[in-house]
Amino acid sequence: MCYSAQIQADYRKYVRMFGAHMSIREFAQLYWERAEGSNVRIPKAMDAAFSVPQSDEERRIKEAIDRFNGEQATRLEQELFKQRARLADAERTLQGKTTKAATESKRIATSKIESALRGLDDLRRTELKDRDSRIFPGKYAPVMIMEDGKRVIKPMRYHCRPAGKPAFYDKKYPGTYNARFDNLKASGRDFLGIRTVLLSRMPSMKT
Repeated sequence: MCYSAQIQADYRKYVRMFGAHMSIREFAQLYWERAEGSNVRIPKAMDAAFSVPQSDEERRIKEAIDRFNGEQATRLEQELFKQRARLADAERTLQGKTTKAATESKRIATSKIESALRGLDDLRRTELKDRDSRIFPGKYAPVMIMEDGKRVIKPMRYHCRPAGKPAFYDKKYPGTYNARFDNLKASGRDFLGIRTVLLSRMPSMKT
């Protein structure tokens, strides 16, 4: 079963409420890695927190976000062109003769066109929706932790890696681990307590 968690993605609200300090370096590294092609998943609401940058570091993050969104838009537009051509070919075939292959090709092309259009709409809209601040396993969110006696906000991934396992374990076994509260000692001993690896902060960071 896949659980999601509703998050408040605007880190500035954490700062106002708790006097927390943001680790801008880790946010910048995360967004840079995504722009470079890393498989990093970040909710749209977290991106929106940097829509009006207030420092050089935040401006660099905004540039990385714009670069990523531009590349995604290009990819979706290319897919849209490809599927519209596929749909046109299938429809021409069906005008002459109804075949299973052409019917299936039309169905798939229509579905992929709708998906690409939804993706483009999501990239271009600026008004946030509730689903933009919802995270699922594998997605990042701003998390406040105590570090050296101070409250610090860092991007952390909704994920749990068993203690002592290497980083490739995340992709090889991408499951989410759940345990009943009354059975944590037995089923969660590799995840909770002194051997816990909670949230991995950066894709390339070792834990």
